[in-house]
Amino acid sequence: MPKMKIQNKETVTSSCKILMSATAFKSSTKVGMTLGGKSRSNEKLLKFIDKKLTYINNIQTKSPNATLGADAILVLAELYYALDRWLVLAGRKDSSVNTRRSKGVEGLFAQVVKLLSFQLETPINRLPNWLEEKFTVGMTDHGYEVDYQNSSALYYNEQSRNVCRLKITNGVVYQKQWWKPTNNDVWVKMNSEDTQKTGSAGTISAQHCGYVLSVLGDFYSGPHKSGTTHAKDGQYHSSYMGGRPVLCAGEIKIVDGKISHLNTSSGHYGPAKGYLLNVINALTLCGVDESSYNVSYHGSTSAYTAATMRKKIEETDKKVGGGDVNHLKSKKSWQYKNGVQAKIEKQIKELSKELDVITHFKTPGKHIEGFGSSYSKRAQCPICSSAQLHNKLQQTRYASRNVKEREARLLKLLKIADKIK
Repeated sequence: MPKMKIQNKETVTSSCKILMSATAFKSSTKVGMTLGGKSRSNEKLLKFIDKKLTYINNIQTKSPNATLGADAILVLAELYYALDRWLVLAGRKDSSVNTRRSKGVEGLFAQVVKLLSFQLETPINRLPNWLEEKFTVGMTDHGYEVDYQNSSALYYNEQSRNVCRLKITNGVVYQKQWWKPTNNDVWVKMNSEDTQKTGSAGTISAQHCGYVLSVLGDFYSGPHKSGTTHAKDGQYHSSYMGGRPVLCAGEIKIVDGKISHLNTSSGHYGPAKGYLLNVINALTLCGVDESSYNVSYHGSTSAYTAATMRKKIEETDKKVGGGDVNHLKSKKSWQYKNGVQAKIEKQIKELSKELDVITHFKTPGKHIEGFGSSYSKRAQCPICSSAQLHNKLQQTRYASRNVKEREARLLKLLKIADKIK
């Protein structure tokens, strides 16, 4: 969320139950003189915002004080993301928006934030978390294992991430020349096959490269590379945003700046097909014709134009009912966190028990010497007995285990578990 004068941590109760009208918003974002001849009607993102705002206006006109249903909440959330995106572009002085309209956009954004807070009974400072939970896709078990347990993923910082950020102007995709030691800030038309040439063979479909769509609406792409040394040198879908949730991820085919195909094939995120709507919307707002490229979802052999896929998703995955606001999350969406979290918690429990056994030998009064009769030969010490240490040799070897090394491993696992939660 951009830094704005909305700092209270309490849930909004009555300060904004009704959004401004679409007409009022158009008036607040109209400027006398445009820059570079760009009129308001040429800003695709504003037209998208107008459409979503009109939808909410129609509902609130009929019933001003009513609690919004699931469908309306979803549209309101889409409005939130669109306004957020506009403000991000304005902050970058992007030519696709006129920054002189910022005051009007900020005004509507503040109202949307307050209305969402009121409708969801969620404190304003918790809204980003709610939206992230409902609209984004997090890493799969595979992603967590590769990135955290194997420590084989390279995570980009802001500077290196920006080198991989794509720019889409009038439907044409441009990338910076990150592969050059100098002049790597020059924008050139993108070719996905060339991008993946410096990556690992077999990790991405032929003529494609990997992509992610961030929560802020930015596309990132670079070579997909397997980490072979477990020294955090692998480049995966998770690399761009540091393992954080995204709006979508997969593979994309681009020839001379023109997109011909994209999908949701990502082992690290495994997005359900419904997340393709996020990609289609983002590309449409950048001037990419929905009939000019095909899309498919992971596990499917069929590809459709983006326009056809939009209809299919809206007729199935995007249907909501009974107050369900899970938006694009299909019932078949890959489950993440729970599986790997259980594995890590099991390792923590086993390692903690091992440390307890090792240290008990060195703690006065804890270890009981001696064994049973010659018939049983079982340890008299209950801790040793529980650990199946039934002779002196077993106990001596166990007591000599490296405590510091195991404490370091335990600390690492605890940090991973905390991050997953």
